[in-house]
Amino acid sequence: MNLKSDCLSCLLNQSLRVAKNLNLDEATAKTMVQVASNAIAQYGEMSPPMAAADLYPKLGAVIGSDDVYKEVKALSTIEAMKLLPNVQQTVKASSNPLKGAIKSAVAGNVIDFATPNQFDLTTEFEKVFQTPFSLDDEAEFLTRLLTANSLMIVGDNVGEHVFDKLLLEVLNETYPTLDLYYAVRGKPIINDVTLIEAKAIGIDQVANLVDSGIDTPGLAYTCASEAFMKLYNTMDLIIAKGMGNYECLEGVNDPRIFHLFKVKCDVVANDVGATLGDLVFMKNGKINSQF
Repeated sequence: MNLKSDCLSCLLNQSLRVAKNLNLDEATAKTMVQVASNAIAQYGEMSPPMAAADLYPKLGAVIGSDDVYKEVKALSTIEAMKLLPNVQQTVKASSNPLKGAIKSAVAGNVIDFATPNQFDLTTEFEKVFQTPFSLDDEAEFLTRLLTANSLMIVGDNVGEHVFDKLLLEVLNETYPTLDLYYAVRGKPIINDVTLIEAKAIGIDQVANLVDSGIDTPGLAYTCASEAFMKLYNTMDLIIAKGMGNYECLEGVNDPRIFHLFKVKCDVVANDVGATLGDLVFMKNGKINSQF
């Protein structure tokens, strides 16, 4: 999916959000926004994640950091862990724990600092288990899971990864012979999960943890390592978490991919034919674009 005009303004607003989250002084904040403005003015035909991969190192250079959301990511994990016991209890008590775990994983997708609309994690979990998917291919996914030998979850944001681990745990319990993989970004980008955050909560204890090598907030094949793509191409099923992965993969003709995310911007809402705030569990290629 290529950049729209709304994406450009979103990227500029992200630079301001970074400055505010870091409590930068006014002069440094202005510099950061100006750097972003100059970069964004040059962007042509590219996906939003590719643009972000160019922009964020420039923002980090202003303050001498290659991980501008390091502290925020740590706080996101702490807040997610506070909610985890109650979520685990709800999933365990569910008539179908796997479906409950899928819902918990998509609820966690609200933790995102790259979108214009922010949602409250606690509020999301209060309603998610009673909220249907607006675009719903869950039944097909579960049917295909019965005969799958391998599954990869392509992770998205820190904090959200806490509930991805819960999903992996339930998958292990439900399908003990299924080979599970969890893919992370190759280096810090926005608040996306890397090996550091994934290992910190023990995802490597419930799945094969894989570094994709990418520096984009979405699985851009051209940025992935050769070793990762070789493994990726052997998977029977793939769950791509979040809008960034959707934006990179929606044009890929690959029926193994199922997108799992909350709609957090109007551009993606229009692209998939959903409404802001909707939950999506959608087979790759089911597009109802209005552009």
